[in-house]
Amino acid sequence: MKDYPYRLATDQEAGPPSSRMVQGGRACFIKFFLKGLSFFYGLGVKAVLCCYEAGLLKRHRLPRPVISVGNITWGGVGKTPLVELIAGYLKEGKLKPVILIRGYMPEGSSPFSDEAKVLQENLGDIPVVVGRNRWKTAQEALNHHSVDAFILDDGFQHWRIARGLDIVAVDTTNPFGNGHLIPRGILREPLEHLRRAHIFVLTKTDFGRANLENIKLKLRKLNPEALIVESVHQAVGLVDLCDPKRPVDLGLLRAMRVCAFCSIGDPESFKNMLSSLGARVVCLVPFRDHYQYDEKDVRYVVDQGKAQGAVVFVTTPKDAVKLAGHLKFWQKGNGLFSLRIRLAITQGQQEFYARISHLLER
Repeated sequence: MKDYPYRLATDQEAGPPSSRMVQGGRACFIKFFLKGLSFFYGLGVKAVLCCYEAGLLKRHRLPRPVISVGNITWGGVGKTPLVELIAGYLKEGKLKPVILIRGYMPEGSSPFSDEAKVLQENLGDIPVVVGRNRWKTAQEALNHHSVDAFILDDGFQHWRIARGLDIVAVDTTNPFGNGHLIPRGILREPLEHLRRAHIFVLTKTDFGRANLENIKLKLRKLNPEALIVESVHQAVGLVDLCDPKRPVDLGLLRAMRVCAFCSIGDPESFKNMLSSLGARVVCLVPFRDHYQYDEKDVRYVVDQGKAQGAVVFVTTPKDAVKLAGHLKFWQKGNGLFSLRIRLAITQGQQEFYARISHLLER
């Protein structure tokens, strides 16, 4: 039942008996009801945007350039590696970026957000400032850090802060779902709102190659002025979560019986990446996006993997940061690894970076 709303929103009607609840008369009635809610949700989104455009709601401008990285769908499209890529580019140019990310930061502890933890671990000395009110956290960052530019994570629907560059990631394996708004579909805004974007970054193009030209045609029709960039997610290494300092080669996965588990928006893409590395993925255990594991969940993953003869277990960096208290299940048996991933631009890289540089030179 945990993934029932997502199955309805994506019309995932095929599958094992446990997924048949999204079919039949009951499901049709629920979908009809959800479509009505989507209509009112869309009205609400348009009303808020109109208020910002009319000046009834204030859009704040920061004293440093702002690069927004976002998407238009509910679910994973690969924004975190894209944020890392941009932050790394700015750092290589001797600039000091600060990342603004939504979330909560309890007193004296690290952020709860899995994306924030991954960014902090991967970016080292680049500040990752977490808070629900990103205007406020930006002011705090200016008071405590030397800032040349802000990167607004998940910023396409964050209209309170003005930005100089709106970058929208589009998953080529499932770009717009069934075309409906939340909750009947996975669209967070009507597609025509993509006219606000300056750059589209098409992700997972190696797996979504068949959809690529149709997606480009649709985006060009909606927004002919925007730059369209192609990218892929590349596996760059493995981390042994029980012994992080031990170097592990990606070749370990070749022909290995693997149990993959994750709590991301697109678990199939994770499985496909492992398969492309030569792994025999005998078991995929998906959880809903941003899921927080407990001991029962971890025991279930281990049992499922062992039942299928898995020799190792592999998860994502976002999931790895949530498993620190559960490593005992792997220390005396099957290994647990995190697959390190980076985003690589395969087409349009020079113009992509040129637009970022142009913004910073204003």
